[in-house]
Amino acid sequence: MSAYATDRLWHDAVILEDGRQVLRVQSTRDALLCLRNHWPRADGGARAMAIGLCEHGLAGDDDPALARDAFIAAAEEAGFQVNLWPSA
Repeated sequence: MSAYATDRLWHDAVILEDGRQVLRVQSTRDALLCLRNHWPRADGGARAMAIGLCEHGLAGDDDPALARDAFIAAAEEAGFQVNLWPSA
């Protein structure tokens, strides 16, 4: 992770719930850590896509919304209830 110089904050946070945990994700780095460390399933094409877009977004100047949208798709694929919450 140290290879990524800056995080990419999202305009609005994403709240994930699965009955056991509630995760508040508000940046590309948060999403990548969540996908790697707190994901209920290691499989899934949307998860793999989201990891790739998060890594690419942290290494470059991609619009953070690309990683956010991919993260939401992966969360839905994994069965999370996805809630969008405006950032303060």
